[in-house]
Amino acid sequence: MSDDPAVIGGLLRLLDEIIMRLQIPTQSCVLAHVTTTLGLIEQGMPVDLVFQSIAGTQAANRSFGIDLATLRQAHQAGLSLRRGSVGNNVMYFETGQGSALSANAHHGVDQQTCEARAYAVARAFDPLLVNSVVGFIGPEYLYDGKQIIRAGLEDHFCGKLLGLPLGVDVCYTNHAEADQDDMDNLLTLLAAAGVTFIMGVPGADDVMLNYQSTSFHDALYVRDLFGLKRAPEFDDWLFRAGLADADFRLAGNTGLLPDFAVRLLV
Repeated sequence: MSDDPAVIGGLLRLLDEIIMRLQIPTQSCVLAHVTTTLGLIEQGMPVDLVFQSIAGTQAANRSFGIDLATLRQAHQAGLSLRRGSVGNNVMYFETGQGSALSANAHHGVDQQTCEARAYAVARAFDPLLVNSVVGFIGPEYLYDGKQIIRAGLEDHFCGKLLGLPLGVDVCYTNHAEADQDDMDNLLTLLAAAGVTFIMGVPGADDVMLNYQSTSFHDALYVRDLFGLKRAPEFDDWLFRAGLADADFRLAGNTGLLPDFAVRLLV
């Protein structure tokens, strides 16, 4: 993702226009550095969620170009826009085991403890979302599928203990000793454990960051397997928009989806 304010500002305006025109009950977020987002808020851009990667030590966060004071400033700036429709949760954080170690900022502390400390940082800012990108750093820190599965469950457990809306990007890099079968196993285990959310990217292939994740149809599989439901307001919107049928399943070959696609271009 570019950190060019002009590019990001354009994306924010585009997303806001689509959300408002189609009355989608959702929030937008562009993954820019928090200082870039602060500048865009000062320009009056429609920022719903302020994004930042965080870690569990001061030195690791410094390597990301942030500190707690910067996050406090961003939190207050996000609140000042008063764009929340239900609550005042305006922050989106990403974390991952190994980030402090890769920055040589772990002070001899193990990866999971550093990760749990990152969740403590996140909790201080009442986030809407916290995302553990569990297998992103690669085999340098989580060697194979078994380690990624263990780490994903550890992260979910620690997030629950700390009362965070923590989800998991069920993922692995192409040079790790892992494959999509490992990710299917982790996805299913996390769903059984009550994970808050998972990531979805087209075809489970993150072409921007070059790693393998989970796809939109993986979320449908999990819902069917465990009898899970979407948020009620989103289910209602899907039905009104013609994207779900009376049984609240996504519409198939009914002619509704092409009609919706046309409205996106209006």
